[in-house]
Amino acid sequence: MFKKFFNKKKEEQPLEIKHDWASYFCRVEDKPASIRLNLALHDRAPIENYKHRIWFSIKLLNPDENGFTTREEFPVICSIEDAIAEALEKIGAIFVGALKTNGTFDMYSYSRNIENLDEVIHGVMKNFSDYNYATDTKEDTQWDTYFNFLYPGVYEYQTILNQKVLIDLHKQGDNPEIEREIDHWLYFETEKDRDTFILKSETLGYKMLSKQTMKEGDHLYQLNISKVSDANSATINANVWELISLAKENNGSYDGWGCPIAG
Repeated sequence: MFKKFFNKKKEEQPLEIKHDWASYFCRVEDKPASIRLNLALHDRAPIENYKHRIWFSIKLLNPDENGFTTREEFPVICSIEDAIAEALEKIGAIFVGALKTNGTFDMYSYSRNIENLDEVIHGVMKNFSDYNYATDTKEDTQWDTYFNFLYPGVYEYQTILNQKVLIDLHKQGDNPEIEREIDHWLYFETEKDRDTFILKSETLGYKMLSKQTMKEGDHLYQLNISKVSDANSATINANVWELISLAKENNGSYDGWGCPIAG
């Protein structure tokens, strides 16, 4: 999916933005948090001239015990998000992500300019007069907020990828309760690193399926291992996080998993 953002100068080409939105849970200032962002911007950012980071925040009226939106308030928050995103898009801003934590809902965008920003925000929020809101801008040419605050870490990112695989399995009629062989792929800097990992993974119930040496890349030594388990989200995440940690200890990187459909 693409959207086109037109720059002011007629001679400039429209800016096409690809969309790949995903959410994950984390902690911000030791409080439960939920972050949703456009992952597709990772390979495009920082976008030249879009140097102004815009922050918009509202105070939730009735947050739940974790500081998130309740089911009752959720539709209103969605309406505010849509209205703010549309209004900022009209002045050339790119909506990149949102944060819910500690009773607040924050939106982050990047823009070429911030002229009339206060008027634009006020024009939207006068339709939601029950809500207190705040805005702030700063120059962020390297998109530090996007990369170093909103973007998920290694474990959170893999959890997002895990969920995508699980959704695909569900669509194909998979029963996650049924145990089956789950394959995992990893890559290592040296053959010794890979061999050490194999020995350690075997103590955790994994067996080696294959190993190959690639022709190019920083991690040439490929490994495919498997373990019999169910395909519930909690089980998959626990096993994958375990393998990521073990791989990092042995100069390796985790590269995903797969399994047959069980039904």
